[in-house]
Amino acid sequence: LTPNARAMLENAGIPIVVINSKTNNTDELANAFVGSNDVQAGEMMAQFVEQQLPDGGKYAHMMGIVGNSAQIDRGQGIKNIMEADSKWESVGDFAADWSADKAVQFATDAVNKNGADLKAIICDNDDMSSAVQAAMNAAGRSDIVCIGVDGNIGPLTMVKNGELRATVYQDGAGQVLKAIELAMKVLNGEEVPKETMIDFVLVTQENVDEYLNR
Repeated sequence: LTPNARAMLENAGIPIVVINSKTNNTDELANAFVGSNDVQAGEMMAQFVEQQLPDGGKYAHMMGIVGNSAQIDRGQGIKNIMEADSKWESVGDFAADWSADKAVQFATDAVNKNGADLKAIICDNDDMSSAVQAAMNAAGRSDIVCIGVDGNIGPLTMVKNGELRATVYQDGAGQVLKAIELAMKVLNGEEVPKETMIDFVLVTQENVDEYLNR
């Protein structure tokens, strides 16, 4: 989005509401942003790992596309928790680009290098976490805790079946509905908040049915 494009849209009476992922000028040029706090998502994943494995160990982090706002913020959230816990040691942040295949390869390499000391693999999305967990389960390492963000049908089904311990659910539909609501308010000349955040939710076997049925 450029200032000229913003001016053209504004003159035409077209509101700009950015959803899910910010650019470097979203705050300046958009009427509003609707998304979720990705730092929170990273912290939730790391806290779940801590709860599942209180004795600590080594962990790997599978990143999304480097430079994407979700990759940056989720990584920061993970670091906020794990670097403050002396029982945990990072074996690396791997540029898996949101890709299941790349994440599985990096995870397999990390297991081969670190063996039983590798206890957790934290992923920036669920395409990666579900694929990595399935690979670990098949390799006899179901003890490794994998978790990611999205909460789409595949990982939710794995949680239901006990094949994946948890996911962090991102309410994409809620983001879109809120964005439509804000756009209509802008069209009606109403003031809207520059930023609206929809909370992430930790989904385990205890509450997975609620999200599978959405």
